[in-house]
Amino acid sequence: MKQLITDQQEVTKVTERELQRQRQAMRRAKERDLVIPQPCEPERRMDCLADPQLFLTEYFESTFTEEFTADRKSMLEAIVEAAKHGKDIAIAGPRGEGKTKIAMYGALYLMFSGLSTFPLVIGKSQVKSANELDTIKDQLQQNEKLIADFPEIGIPFKSVGAWSSRARMQTVLGEYTNIRLSPHMIVFPTIEKKQLENWDNDLHPVSSGQVMMALGVDGPIRGTNYRDARPSLAILDDIESRESAQSDALIEANETIIEKDVAGLGTGASRVSRVMLCTTQNRKCIAYKYTDTKQKPSWNGKRYRRMVEQPERSDLWQQYVELRKNKSDADPYARAATDFYIANRDEMDRGVVMSNKNSYDKRTAGDGRLLELSAVQSYYNAIADFGEESVATEQDNDPPETVGAEGIGITSNLVASRLNTFDRLQCPANTRCVVAGIDVGKYVCHYVITAWTKEAAGCVIDYGVAEVSNSAAASHDRSVEQNIYRTLLDWREWLLSLEITDSAGAVRNVDESFVDSGAYTQAVYQFAKDTGGQQFTPTKGMSPYRQPSRVTQTSRLGKEVHATYLEADKVWLHHLNTDYWKKFVHERFLSPTMDSNGMLRSGSLSIYMPEGSKQHYSYAQHIVAEEYVSEFKTGKGERCYWMVHNRNNHWLDATAMAAAAASKHGVSMVTAAKQQKLKATPKQQATRKIQHARAEARRERARNNWINRAKRSR
Repeated sequence: MKQLITDQQEVTKVTERELQRQRQAMRRAKERDLVIPQPCEPERRMDCLADPQLFLTEYFESTFTEEFTADRKSMLEAIVEAAKHGKDIAIAGPRGEGKTKIAMYGALYLMFSGLSTFPLVIGKSQVKSANELDTIKDQLQQNEKLIADFPEIGIPFKSVGAWSSRARMQTVLGEYTNIRLSPHMIVFPTIEKKQLENWDNDLHPVSSGQVMMALGVDGPIRGTNYRDARPSLAILDDIESRESAQSDALIEANETIIEKDVAGLGTGASRVSRVMLCTTQNRKCIAYKYTDTKQKPSWNGKRYRRMVEQPERSDLWQQYVELRKNKSDADPYARAATDFYIANRDEMDRGVVMSNKNSYDKRTAGDGRLLELSAVQSYYNAIADFGEESVATEQDNDPPETVGAEGIGITSNLVASRLNTFDRLQCPANTRCVVAGIDVGKYVCHYVITAWTKEAAGCVIDYGVAEVSNSAAASHDRSVEQNIYRTLLDWREWLLSLEITDSAGAVRNVDESFVDSGAYTQAVYQFAKDTGGQQFTPTKGMSPYRQPSRVTQTSRLGKEVHATYLEADKVWLHHLNTDYWKKFVHERFLSPTMDSNGMLRSGSLSIYMPEGSKQHYSYAQHIVAEEYVSEFKTGKGERCYWMVHNRNNHWLDATAMAAAAASKHGVSMVTAAKQQKLKATPKQQATRKIQHARAEARRERARNNWINRAKRSR
């Protein structure tokens, strides 16, 4: 009986705890459940939904403070037109005229009006696109007028606040809103009319789970979708940087993204519409090409100028520009030019038409006078300060013809953006070898450690400098050599102590390090001999490359890598084709890091994820310090050479040495499948064996003759 009473008491406690849990769950659910009031100004709401320009100026008056110019109207109309009728439209507008704002807020209007349920905004980088999306999030959560007129959208976003985790459990009348906020995406709540009990019958919610996504042009565009929904409109917002607009390789890559990745975003039933908002930078860039109706007629290209009509008295403006250029310390604001403009303003302004008459600096200078008085004065100030070419290109979208050297498109921003998913000192599970290169200097030695798969997918897992102690106080070469020798010994000890692991958790060691021996030969040779000469190998770069003579003991170890045994120094010296290996590094960085399956792409080179404030910018600057360019001159033909942008190229040299070391360990761009295709027939193999045997016999005779001559000379 006592046991039965105890069991009943326990059951009662369990039941009470369950009831308490249910009551708390119901209380929390009630707190999460939202009540959506009726719109504050229904007529204003309907008027703005019918007029995209009114929508932007009414609800975002702090952003669109100036009147809409012709090019701004055209940009907004292009976005709406493309969403309605599925067109491709390219518009080039003057720099600084608010193209990005038009793109982002225009996409927001399409979502509110129901013209597009999934606009995708593509910028020049993921970081820039995410920043623009943050601005839209702030408006949805903090814009009181917008929230008042569209409470079914504003109140759910406002209730989420800074805690995106709240969105997951948010409800309206007990039904989940499915709202979402992430760094690259906004999902509107899904609310039906039946959940709005106090709304008038003629009012209907506009929140039906619309999606806005923002990506960089180098991001994962292909296959973009959310809950089986695919983008209905792609807005390409100024996708070119100054560097990418100069590179033929990057221009071609961006065009491929536009014509394949972006164009393929739609469904089988409906293609995605595309709108490009841009500013031209030269006559070969994406912006110029897509706004040229001859090159891309289907894009309905338009170019807008800041100065629509030229002034009749251009001679007076030429005098103004000369006065502006001659400003001095006594006249820092070029008031002589401003006074000339004031005295002749009627004549100088006659006939001129500016696209935006409010586009000038209205601030007051230190002398109490306005900096600029009109848009036309601002235009000619830019000509005086930056040159006619710059203004023609970025303000009037009419860049001049250009000639000069052309590179392969490697830029510091591109290199710094080539990030993999690994941490520092972590390498892929299928790593073939871990190799290092160190560029030896009098004061500092720059090193790079890399991991490579067999198919030449490379990862920079660490880089840095080893300072040469007491080198500044060295008074002669021997002292410098001794300091470098000690520094290399310390670096070796540090290198061997590193804890390198792969993504599967296996411990890896550095298989080999190539050490530059060009400037401080004896220190490096002594270091190699004292450390065994196997793991730390002296190298010498050659440009132009000459294969070592056969009279020395030489062997080919990898692509553009030969080793020569130096009898006098008792070391093997590795000769590297520096032109080949530096170009190899640049080409690997040009290749996207990941393939469509999210795996490291064969033939790519990437850097470990940054730690804290270290963003790899210094490393990237070294990588692009030199660029292999080609230049064609009439009557002289084409000339190829290394263009030096700055002298800090040490990490480029170290990375090139590491790539050469990887080649020695079997890393190759030629995969097994390609090797099978290139495999010789049995007859060809037999012929090559004979040729190889004869060549080896010749080399052996040459080595014996060299040794005999050396003995006789002693």
